[in-house]
Amino acid sequence: MSWEDATVFSRRPLVVVEDHLFHVARLLEAVAEGEPGLFPHLAVLCLERPGPDTAAMVGRWLAAHPGLRVSAAVPSGEGAVALDPQAFSASRAYCRMLASLLRPGGLLLQDIQLSTLSFLPADRWWESIYLAATVRGMFSTRPPACRFFSNKRGYEATFGRDLVEAGFDPRDVIEKDDLAQVVVPMLRAFLDRRFPWVLEAAEGDHKLPPAAVGASEEDRQEVEAETDLAVWLAADGSIDLGGRIVGNERRLRLRPGSQEGETWRRLIADRLAGGEGLPVVEVGERLAPEGALRAEVTNVAARHCHLLRSRLTDPGAIVTARHAYRLREDLRVGALTP
Repeated sequence: MSWEDATVFSRRPLVVVEDHLFHVARLLEAVAEGEPGLFPHLAVLCLERPGPDTAAMVGRWLAAHPGLRVSAAVPSGEGAVALDPQAFSASRAYCRMLASLLRPGGLLLQDIQLSTLSFLPADRWWESIYLAATVRGMFSTRPPACRFFSNKRGYEATFGRDLVEAGFDPRDVIEKDDLAQVVVPMLRAFLDRRFPWVLEAAEGDHKLPPAAVGASEEDRQEVEAETDLAVWLAADGSIDLGGRIVGNERRLRLRPGSQEGETWRRLIADRLAGGEGLPVVEVGERLAPEGALRAEVTNVAARHCHLLRSRLTDPGAIVTARHAYRLREDLRVGALTP
């Protein structure tokens, strides 16, 4: 299973909805100039109508901004998600498409006026706020936060009451001219606050795109369900080992300075780097008394590896090859850092 097929991490914690190519281009330029590190965590739903201009522009965005995901009226491809044609004419299809892009607990930033959606009355263009409320209601747990931006003035008087009735604060509407000064810093602040961990992962010899991860128990369970082995490397030096093949309910906590925790960290770091494994002698020398003979060093390493294997429901996940310990290549492994 590829990362893009994963049930959770194919979605993004930051999703922006715009109706025209020009508006999306301005936003992406502001992100590129101010916070290019946001692209692996950002998806854009572009509601421009299909055509050669749309296809060409989406291609340029994806080429210029590695990690970005774009849903638009284009064929699916690397980083591109084909937009359901019914999303332009049916609110249910639109909301379903938008929810499929958004991570639970993420942020939806939507333009108030989505002129290409034919089911929105032209004289009540602000009713797009109800679409955001519908999307939020589609999440049974950890519903997304919703913010809006607009180039209209006086929106408090125009649809302030509608915002309140839909459960939003009129102050959540941001002026579109404030992309660099307000919008981009707001996206960064939200990501840092709600998704403080970054998951670096690999499957086989394929390095997977980084994923932002929250600190809640639900977020941890998602990581454990999507990886075979993952280490949480906390700032205090403690290490949590989790994943599908970890016993003890998929999680093991190891104290700071633990030699076992250090070996798990090195095993996963070796896989992420495409290494050749941890030499048996090096593992033994780290654990054995100073001056120990080679036979004792290798025996200590073997006992240590036996302990690590006993933590797993699949002991064969750690293999010995060419005098080194390494994780089996078919495993999906990851490391999380704050």
